[in-house]
Amino acid sequence: MASTVPKADRNTTVLTPAQASRAFSWTRFLILLALVLTQVGTVTGVLWANRRGGEAVLQEQARQSLQQLVRVTGDNARSYLQTAVQIVRITSSLVSSGQANAYDSGALSQTFGTLLDATPQLDAVLLGQPDGRFIFVRRDGEGRYIKVIEPVPQRRTTVTLLNSAGRVTSRATPTDPYDPRTRPWYTSALTRPGQTVWTAPYVFSSSQLPGVTVATAQQGLDGRPLVLGVDMKLSGLTRMLEQVQLTPRGRAFITDADGNAIAASRAWPRTIQGRVPALTEVGDPALRALLDDGGLPRLEGENGTASEVTRRYLVGGEPYAAVLRRVEVQPGVSWVVGVYAPESDFTGDLNGIFRQHLIIIAVMALLSALVAWPLAFSATQPFAALQRQATTDALTGLRNRASLLAQLSEDVRHKATSPYSGELGVVILDLDGFKIINDTYGHAVGDEVLHAVGARLLGAVRVADTLGRLGGDEFALIVHGETRESVRLRVEGIVQAIVRRPLMVNGLAHQLGATAGLAFHDHTVAAPPTLEEIEQTSQLLMLRADTALLRGKKREKGRVWLADEVGGPTLLG
Repeated sequence: MASTVPKADRNTTVLTPAQASRAFSWTRFLILLALVLTQVGTVTGVLWANRRGGEAVLQEQARQSLQQLVRVTGDNARSYLQTAVQIVRITSSLVSSGQANAYDSGALSQTFGTLLDATPQLDAVLLGQPDGRFIFVRRDGEGRYIKVIEPVPQRRTTVTLLNSAGRVTSRATPTDPYDPRTRPWYTSALTRPGQTVWTAPYVFSSSQLPGVTVATAQQGLDGRPLVLGVDMKLSGLTRMLEQVQLTPRGRAFITDADGNAIAASRAWPRTIQGRVPALTEVGDPALRALLDDGGLPRLEGENGTASEVTRRYLVGGEPYAAVLRRVEVQPGVSWVVGVYAPESDFTGDLNGIFRQHLIIIAVMALLSALVAWPLAFSATQPFAALQRQATTDALTGLRNRASLLAQLSEDVRHKATSPYSGELGVVILDLDGFKIINDTYGHAVGDEVLHAVGARLLGAVRVADTLGRLGGDEFALIVHGETRESVRLRVEGIVQAIVRRPLMVNGLAHQLGATAGLAFHDHTVAAPPTLEEIEQTSQLLMLRADTALLRGKKREKGRVWLADEVGGPTLLG
């Protein structure tokens, strides 16, 4: 039979299991803390002083290592890029001397192919003329891709593919609007005849790979200007930087005067297709910290702009070291080579030694804690046992009435601070037919049945729900859900878990039913401002669920009755 909900004793504070666990853990922790801090503080202070001295030495060694690294990288990059200038000059000399006929596309294609065979750094060799004539030879895997544009007697484009043996595998005459006279490498070279010009990095239209074109303009044997050039893919510089011996998290990079991300020793954090990205777009936080507002590496020294600067800076609180160096790849054309790395990469050995010392300290602290822990545990164990006795039903091992009310008050308090966190429902149910079992088989069997019912209910509820026994054959449940309808359906499922199949006790099957009363926390009522009012709200919720059960059983057993269906006490705002 259902019972009424009594008022809580104001002189007794009942904690939820979570609150009790935190309280006991905190007490034990305080007992251990004084001992551990005394030991650890003294030893750590001495070790830290030694570490700081070692770090200063290693930081200076790191700076010198980065300086040496960036200088070697800059020299290698300059040497790599000078290859393009040398090939342009060789090609120009061949044309000027008549050894290569600028108007014989077949012979010139063979010459360009020979230059590519001898210079693996290059991707393509090309020639453009004022009438739109164009000869272009580039690598195509192990073979060659040759494009020839003849403007007379009418414009005609021929694309020929050669295999690695130099044999023609295909030839086509596609419609191609490409005009070399509109390209930056052509127009820039014409404005500075006799000089070698560099384009900004761009994506080649033929291969769709990023690179630069180095070109020069000169007069042909017939007096008309010619523009000779070579394409160099940026991937070659990337492969070169990948060979640089860096620290585990260090990065070497190359950029031009416009801040383009030309190459890096490791893949950029972001990938941008179709164009050459800027450093600001693909750089990691450590690189972006080295750039000015225009996206260029800051090379300002104490006396103005310097050719090489060393920086020490913080990224997310972690110290980094960097060296930036300007490299003149061609008179008037300068790129910047940079190397940066976390200082921890250089102080790894010191960190390892310091970690070993910390491990020793930790072991000492652990041994001390192991010695003190039984004392701390023994000191609080009686209180933990009393708490369990005060909050646990001895028969079923579920929460008792006091613990349920404490948990409900905690849930109501949470609803007051988070009113849109879903629905909070309270269920009180009792067993239909339990009295017959008790009278027929005795209280011992009845207790076994109640224990089995508790186990079955515990298997039916969710982890976030709270299940307890109020006394006799009466159980209570605190349920959380998204909507009231979802909560009601879940409660009906829990009731059905009892009814669905008989309970087996001592080899006998016992068929039971269950009736439940369900009350919801009202969102429309003002949130209780004090702990006392929160407890009153919790008691009223229990009372409303209990009233729904009592009145519902008089109408029909074996179902879930909502408090709003049967009426009952309400909380006045």
